[in-house]
Amino acid sequence: MSSITLGSFALPVSPIILLFSLIIGLIVVAILGKKQSISVGDSLVSIVIYSLVVGRLVFVIKFFDSYDSLWQILDIRDRGFDTFSSFLAGLFILLFHLHRYPLQRKILLTGTATTILLFTSIQMVINAGNEQSALPNLAFNTPQGSTVNLHHVANQNITVVNLWASWCGPCRREMPVLAAAEKRFPQVKFIMLNQREPANVVSEFLTGINLQFNYVLLDTKGDVATMMGAHGLPMTLFYDRSGNMVSSHFGEVSAASLQAELEKLTTD
Repeated sequence: MSSITLGSFALPVSPIILLFSLIIGLIVVAILGKKQSISVGDSLVSIVIYSLVVGRLVFVIKFFDSYDSLWQILDIRDRGFDTFSSFLAGLFILLFHLHRYPLQRKILLTGTATTILLFTSIQMVINAGNEQSALPNLAFNTPQGSTVNLHHVANQNITVVNLWASWCGPCRREMPVLAAAEKRFPQVKFIMLNQREPANVVSEFLTGINLQFNYVLLDTKGDVATMMGAHGLPMTLFYDRSGNMVSSHFGEVSAASLQAELEKLTTD
């Protein structure tokens, strides 16, 4: 599961888990701090914020050439963060607060541990479910009418499956990024799996945007989206050479976040 639905909106899971974990952590420090008349909430929030800022900054530096504008750098919806740098930054800020505010130590450590353990536990459960998801052994038609099996396309190669539709704005925006990545990583199989649209609509759309993909398939019933619990589009699924899903990305993927994922997969 990479997204959840709130009313008419589909949102990525990871940021919601982080926010939920932080709220629980703040509740814990508020309860403990009230007993001792100590306010620790601001310190806990600053740890999270600084860790995210540093993680984003390091990620941008590593993949700076993939960003075309300042807006792309600031747009954290691609969820491009350097995890190790975020951890080090959070640890540094935590130690700073523990040293500067000794009365906060026990409460801040408890709140930080609560936030981290809750976030990692929920994330691990979700990731464990994702790791059990294999590339579906399904066949779909191309816009030209021929039938192609997903396993035959993958053929023990790293595979990227993008769920998209022509009416989806983020899908349209990320298509040049995916087309460029397909050329840059010829060892990776890219499958553009359209969701619930007829062949003529897909063909007209692809002709209009003037982009070429090796594999464009039609999932007219949305079978893969249903199997993956995708409540919105776009969604990008990453499979290793054994056909096991190793990660997924709900929402528009940036050139930097896509490059980071592909480099990790192709160098393992």
